Amino acid sequence: MFLIRQALRWFKQPDSPEPLAVLRIGVSLFCLLSLWVVRKSLLDIYGQYGFVQWAITRGTLPVVLPHLGNVSLLLGRLGLSANQSVYILLGVYAVSLILLLAGVATHWTATLAWCLHLLLMYAGAGLLYGMDYFTHIALFYCIIMPVGDALSIPVALGWRTSKFSISAGVTRKMLQLQMCIIYGSSGLEKASGIQWWNGEAIWRALTLPVFHRFDVSWIAFVPSLAAVAGWSVLAIECGYSVMMWSGHTRVLWFCLVIAMHFGIGLFMGMWLFALIMIVMNVGAFGYDVWKDCCAWRYKAQTEYIPVAA
Repeated sequence: MFLIRQALRWFKQPDSPEPLAVLRIGVSLFCLLSLWVVRKSLLDIYGQYGFVQWAITRGTLPVVLPHLGNVSLLLGRLGLSANQSVYILLGVYAVSLILLLAGVATHWTATLAWCLHLLLMYAGAGLLYGMDYFTHIALFYCIIMPVGDALSIPVALGWRTSKFSISAGVTRKMLQLQMCIIYGSSGLEKASGIQWWNGEAIWRALTLPVFHRFDVSWIAFVPSLAAVAGWSVLAIECGYSVMMWSGHTRVLWFCLVIAMHFGIGLFMGMWLFALIMIVMNVGAFGYDVWKDCCAWRYKAQTEYIPVAA
């Protein structure tokens, strides 16, 4: 019972809304950037006759789940074509993200962005990968978190008060725990096979045509380097759930995780995936890392203050 009470006390400890605001800003900018990246292929990805047609993406979903085609049929009663419906929904999605970025009515704007992102995910289901799912998770946290209580227009205008709250603490700890589960489960799954131990996974990631960015054929003559890289990934992901909770190791592990995702973007070209993971890590543990760095700096300054004779 004592451990349960301590865990509940830790879980319900009030926290600052600033790290949640950083997450809100990062997620909003990331979603807008994602739209900008595919701006010339919007109908190819989300359109009725895109890379994967609506008839296929609709057929793979349970009947109770919404689809962009259903919304298009409703808008068709207003005389709008399927393509026009797509552009209208994308426009509303962009506006909701801009309002979320500004911190205006964050629960409602985040909910709208989350729902529209869900429609876009289903419409482009044939091109889904991890980035889309993590973006959806991040938008969901923007719904349940008090992300507008800091670094927002309402706070700047005095309409809302920026203060520590239990909801800020509870929801950020939920994100932290989920990040630990994500990295821990990913690391254990990788460790269950031989590919990450002998370096084969690293070799494939760097040489497959879809990921190939640099000529790394020379690694074939240094197989131990690929193996060490695989061990490093296993250590970073498996150790995440432990090392991120200690002030002695959190800064180092945070930097290792950021460096790992930067490497994914650089060597595999998966910049959007790398960026959303960096944003979520910053939202989850960036505030704690910042406090650790400030504490170390203060300790270093006080230790070298000359003593008066």
